[in-house]
Amino acid sequence: MRIFGGKNSEPSKYWMEGVAFGLADGIICCLGLIIGVAEATVNFPVLERKSLILASGILGGLANAFGNSIGFFLSQETERSVQIHEKKLGIKTRVHTKSEVLMSGILSFSSTLFALLVLITPFIFLDVEISIILTFILGIILSFSMGSYVGKMSGQNPLKTGLKYAVLALVGAIVSHEIGDLLSMIIPLHSGLV
Repeated sequence: MRIFGGKNSEPSKYWMEGVAFGLADGIICCLGLIIGVAEATVNFPVLERKSLILASGILGGLANAFGNSIGFFLSQETERSVQIHEKKLGIKTRVHTKSEVLMSGILSFSSTLFALLVLITPFIFLDVEISIILTFILGIILSFSMGSYVGKMSGQNPLKTGLKYAVLALVGAIVSHEIGDLLSMIIPLHSGLV
C-alpha cells in the first residue's frame, strides 16, 4: 500500500507543506506561549510558576497541534475538491489523493507536536530561568534550520530563508515577552486571589 497515491505523486514536495506549516506554527506559537507565560508569572513562587508554564505550554501546544492538523486537513481537502472540479471542466491539474490529504493533516499535527516537545522539555528537567533561555535558543535554531531547509528545497538562498524564519520566531517571542510583562503587572500573586 502506498501512502502517497499513484505514480504521478510528488510526496517529498507535498508532505513538506504539512511539515513546514506545522513546524513553523508550532515553533512560533509554542515559543511565544512559553515565553509569554514565563514572563507573566515572573512574580509567582518557583514551583507554581514552573507548573503554570508546563501546563499552559502542554495544553496550548496540544490545542495548537490539533488545530493545525484539522485546519491543514480541511484546507487540503478543499483544494482537492477544487482540483476535482477543475479536472471535470477539462482543466489539466493534478488532484491530491485522499491519502495525501490525510497524511498532510497527520504530518502537520506531528510536526507541531515535535516543536512543542523540543521547546517544553527543558522545563521538565532544568531551572525555570535556564529553561527560558534554552527554549528561546532552541526555538530560534529550529526556525533557522527549518527555514534553511525550505530555502534549499525551493531553490532559494538557504541562509536568507533561514534568517527570515529565525527573525519571525524572534519577533513572536519578543511580542509574547512584552505582553507577558504587561500581564505580570495585572495578574495577582497566589495570595488567594488566583
